[in-house]
Amino acid sequence: MALRQASRTEAPGFGSDLGQNVRRLDLLMIATVPLVLLAVFVLPVATLERFVFDTTDPTLLTGYTAYFVHLEWFHLLGNLAVYLPAVGVAYLLCILSGRRRLFRITFVTVLVAFPLVLSAMQLIFPRERFIFGFSGLNAAFVGLASFALMAYLASNISDRADERHAPVFLFFVVGLVALLSLPARAYRFEIGSAALALVGLYLGTILYRRGRPTLAEFRAATDRPGYFELAGSGFGLLVGYPVVAFQDAVVPQGGVVDVYVHLLGFSLAFIVVFTFVFLAEEL
Repeated sequence: MALRQASRTEAPGFGSDLGQNVRRLDLLMIATVPLVLLAVFVLPVATLERFVFDTTDPTLLTGYTAYFVHLEWFHLLGNLAVYLPAVGVAYLLCILSGRRRLFRITFVTVLVAFPLVLSAMQLIFPRERFIFGFSGLNAAFVGLASFALMAYLASNISDRADERHAPVFLFFVVGLVALLSLPARAYRFEIGSAALALVGLYLGTILYRRGRPTLAEFRAATDRPGYFELAGSGFGLLVGYPVVAFQDAVVPQGGVVDVYVHLLGFSLAFIVVFTFVFLAEEL
């Protein structure tokens, strides 16, 4: 197996490829979320508080609306600062790996179904909590980006990569989240170490079966301006997300990061996407 080699005469450049694949409808879909979040934010605070999800008094309405509610500018801007790169990178990875339909289906599914699913899962814990903010859905878009990154690598960077290897990114992010964010009483070290050990096992198995990449293959991968940088951006998103999004500093004053809903949103989205792709191919 070898890294994909494509000269400028054999394939369009990155900018040209991007121009051919970006669609106005997709950009409109992506832009709709910030507009909705901003429109909701300007509602009176008393109205917004009625749409917060209270785990001791749950309703179907608040189970959905809570994820679009922000009570402070800082909280809203923080979620938008995560949403734009997460969805933007996921979109670029998808359209440049032939997965536009996957992006659209996942995007709609996250916005329509995930709020109710995440709220229902919150009821597992009996203690009183108030849930609001878009961060759980942001986590789901990062889950999509995790799968899309492997699809992009397989399509544009290396023949060694395969979409079936995408769980390596799932375990990588879970390991980072565990080590950086879980309290010690939640077996932080054990969970993080186990997840990262699975990453090492995955990579070791791939290298054992397909051999180590040569220097010439590495140079061929890096000699594609734009394509290699986008892959780096995708990996940077997976590394940066646990560092940025799981800190108490990004939530309203007096609140704490709900590690559970973040991790659930990320993992559930990845599992749904991964399962959908391979079930669809079997049908």
